[in-house]
Amino acid sequence: MEIIDSHTHWGPSAALGISVTTEELLRQAGESGVGRIVIFPFPSQALADEGINNELLEETRRAAKFIPYYYIPDDLRPIPRSRGFRGGKWHWTHGISDCSSNYEVLNDPALPGFLEQSETIGLPLIVEEELEFTKTFVKKSGKLNVIVPHLGMLGGNPLDFLDTFKSHEHVFFDTALAPPQTIRRFVQEVGAERVLFGSDIPFGTMKLELQKVLSLRLNDRELEAVLGGNLRRLTGLAPA
Repeated sequence: MEIIDSHTHWGPSAALGISVTTEELLRQAGESGVGRIVIFPFPSQALADEGINNELLEETRRAAKFIPYYYIPDDLRPIPRSRGFRGGKWHWTHGISDCSSNYEVLNDPALPGFLEQSETIGLPLIVEEELEFTKTFVKKSGKLNVIVPHLGMLGGNPLDFLDTFKSHEHVFFDTALAPPQTIRRFVQEVGAERVLFGSDIPFGTMKLELQKVLSLRLNDRELEAVLGGNLRRLTGLAPA
């Protein structure tokens, strides 16, 4: 069974003054048995230097384990699939980096076109926003596959996210930093097919976050879905 980490940061952070290196990600992957790794820039770095998207993409051509995600810029350009990106990250867009949602973006005249193009492109978008913002975003986004990181933990109460999006088949959740009992609740109520393993390096570690999922003692089908099958299905990746 191939394990894919669906949520890690790569490169420098302008706000935190730290950097996640290729070597560190590959070290943790080797230690924990992770086969491939989704990487995207830190929010503060992407806002300070849009070129980080290009640097990240180039790094995935040197490290075969990496799966590149595009950080959505403030002018709402959609994921450039033709360049090799496999998904996108939307994090408090037009808001204060790493802080809170800016609801004015929901009325941005560029948003409808962005969402329409994103749905056509067909790649998943990690959307890290507050619950109320996420509700409106999902309502406007049609059949775009949206991944809520941390089971919604950084945008509110995870159980509120669960209740709100349980019936929305195009809304998925990643496990990064969430407690095992909450992960179990999501698997039981929305199904393993809508939950993805993630570590959120550098804020979590692959080994510890993976142990949380393994401690749930899911059956083989559920485990394969959470640990890699769902990510491959959403991004169109072939098995390794």
